[in-house]
Amino acid sequence: MIVVAGLLAMHGLMMLELAKRSSNTAEREAQLYAFALTERQLHRQNFVEDVMRGSEAPLLYTRMDGTPVLWRNLRCQGKEIVSEVIPYAKLLPKEQKAILLFLQNSQKAGRILPIVVGGTPMGLLYHGDYNLQRELYGLLAGGAVAIVLLAGLTWFGLKIMQGTERSLLWVGLARETAHQLGTPISALVGWIEYMRLKSTDIPQMGRLAKEMDHDLARLRQVVARFSQIGSLPELHLQDPNTVIRSIADYFIPRLPKEDRKVVLELDLALVADIPFNRELLGWVFENLIKNALDAMDRPDGRIRITSRPTGRLEQDVRIDIEDNGRGIPPQHLRDVFLPGWTSKTRGWGLGLALAKRIVEQYHGGKIWVDYSRLGEGTGFSILLRDPSALDRHRSGAA
Repeated sequence: MIVVAGLLAMHGLMMLELAKRSSNTAEREAQLYAFALTERQLHRQNFVEDVMRGSEAPLLYTRMDGTPVLWRNLRCQGKEIVSEVIPYAKLLPKEQKAILLFLQNSQKAGRILPIVVGGTPMGLLYHGDYNLQRELYGLLAGGAVAIVLLAGLTWFGLKIMQGTERSLLWVGLARETAHQLGTPISALVGWIEYMRLKSTDIPQMGRLAKEMDHDLARLRQVVARFSQIGSLPELHLQDPNTVIRSIADYFIPRLPKEDRKVVLELDLALVADIPFNRELLGWVFENLIKNALDAMDRPDGRIRITSRPTGRLEQDVRIDIEDNGRGIPPQHLRDVFLPGWTSKTRGWGLGLALAKRIVEQYHGGKIWVDYSRLGEGTGFSILLRDPSALDRHRSGAA
C-alpha cells in the first residue's frame, strides 16, 4: 500500500508538471499564431488552413466588436467539435453557445491577444489550453479513487481473513476437544458396566454406577455440543421453555447455599414453538447462568430467567437472563462478545463469543446486553425468530 501510494504521488506530480507545461506551450503557440496573423493579411480566405493548420490548441479569432470570424478545436458537447467551415451565423445554436462560452472563459482567464496590422487593430485572438490538462486531472482523481478503493478492499479482506482464521481455530479446538474426550468416555462406560456387575456383591457399587452414569450422560452432552461446532446443526420446531426448565433443573440443586445463597427464578410465558437445536441453545443458557454465578459478589444472589412472545405476529420469542451481580464496566460493554475478552482472572473468554455464534449464525437470532449497572447487575437478552411463521401467516390469509 505504501509503495502504491508513493508511485501514485510521483505520477500525480509528473502529471501536474506536464499540465503546467502544456498550458505554457498553448500560450506560446497562441502568441506565434498572433504574430503570424499580424504579418499575413487577414483578408486571405485560407486563414484557417494556412495559419492554424496543425494546431491542437483551441483558438478563436473575432473582430474588435467580438463577432466570431474563425475558430479551431472548440468542443461543443463531449468530444464533438464545432464545425470550422460553416459561418458563425449558420451554425447550430448549441455550437454558437459553445463559441460564446469559450470567449467568456478566455476573457476571464486573460487569454486574449490583439491582432494589429500596420498599426491598426484588426481583431482579437482567444486561446485556451490543451484538453490534456483536464484529462490529466481526471486521471489523477481516478488514481486517487482507485487507491482509496484498494485500501478499503485490503482492509476488508484482512478483516475477513482474521475472522475466518479465528473461526477455524474455534472449530478445530472444539472438534479436537470432542475427539479427545471420546477415549476416556469409552473407558468410563466399561468401568460403569464393571461396577454394575460387582453390585451384586457390593451394593454401593450399584449406587455409584448410577450416579456416574448421570455424569457420563452429561459428559456425552458436552461432547455432542463441541462436535456440532463448525457444522450446520439440525433445527427442530419445539418450545424453548422446555430447554430453560431443563437447564434450571440441572443448576438449582447445584447453586451455592453455604457462604452465599443464590436463587434461580423462572417467569416463563406461553410462547410459540421455534426451530432450534436443543443441545446448542442449552449451551448458551448454561454459559449465561455460569457467568451470572461468577458475577455474584453478595450473599443474596438472584438469577431471573423470563420468556415472552414478541414480534408483529408474536411468533418470535424473547428470553431475558438477569442477575444482581457486580455488573460490567461501561467501557467493556462492546467487548463482552469478543473472543478472548473476560473479566475473570482465569478463563479463555470464549463463552459469550460462542453464545453469540450459536444464537446469531446457527439460529438466525440476536443476543445483546440489555443493561448493566455496576453493583446492581446485568441483563442479557436473546431474540429467537421463526422465519417460516410469516410465510405460514400469509399463506393462511390467502
